[in-house]
Amino acid sequence: AGADGKPALVVALVAALGLGACGGKGGTPEPAEKASSVAGRVRVAGSTPLERVLIEPEEPEATGVEVSGDLRPELKRLTGARIEASGTFSASGRFVVSEYTILEISGHVPTVGVLEVEGNSARVVTDEGERLLLQGPPAELLALDGAKVWVVLDSSGSVTGYGIIRER
Repeated sequence: AGADGKPALVVALVAALGLGACGGKGGTPEPAEKASSVAGRVRVAGSTPLERVLIEPEEPEATGVEVSGDLRPELKRLTGARIEASGTFSASGRFVVSEYTILEISGHVPTVGVLEVEGNSARVVTDEGERLLLQGPPAELLALDGAKVWVVLDSSGSVTGYGIIRER
């Protein structure tokens, strides 16, 4: 650097401009994320490792949104289910899901909760604290103590359909 410091100043300016041009976090802040909700069917597109989990709205003119965030693995297991999800859109356009509700699976409204197994009996404990005793649960369910599941029950409380949303 010269005695007047100009070369050092030029290097600092070039470095600062270079960082901005390369996507650094200088200058303009990103807009704040806005809370939103999306309803539709869960679909998986592509194949590993480029697999995408999407929520496809039922309106023909609407486009699907790609899901990201901690609940993505749960939603992937709900492929085909109709859901309503709340969250925010990230700067990349992905929908970061913070919570969701299953509206329908194969034409049925499921009960969702954590499975509690004691011997040959099982209960689903919902987020609201309701404890539903399952009549004659399938043997496969008895091995899933602590898993988050969905179940479809008939009028007697017998399981007519189920799926694992999150393992223990």
